[in-house]
Amino acid sequence: MKPIFNSISDWFGIIMVLVVVSGAAAFAFTDVMTDRLWGSRRTFFVFLLLAYGIYRSFRLYQNYKRRKYED
Repeated sequence: MKPIFNSISDWFGIIMVLVVVSGAAAFAFTDVMTDRLWGSRRTFFVFLLLAYGIYRSFRLYQNYKRRKYED
């Protein structure tokens, strides 16, 4: 039985998704950096972080499916 996530890029991708989604949650629900980022720019930044997290998750899923198909 082979491990599912055995490469550094897979682990880096998982950690990146967790960091980006938690950063988006921090910006959305707390007062982090309210003195520099406010209003519509803040909302756009939260959506940008969430979109990047979704994109990275989709790429991880594609990579997993490709490896599963090759084995």
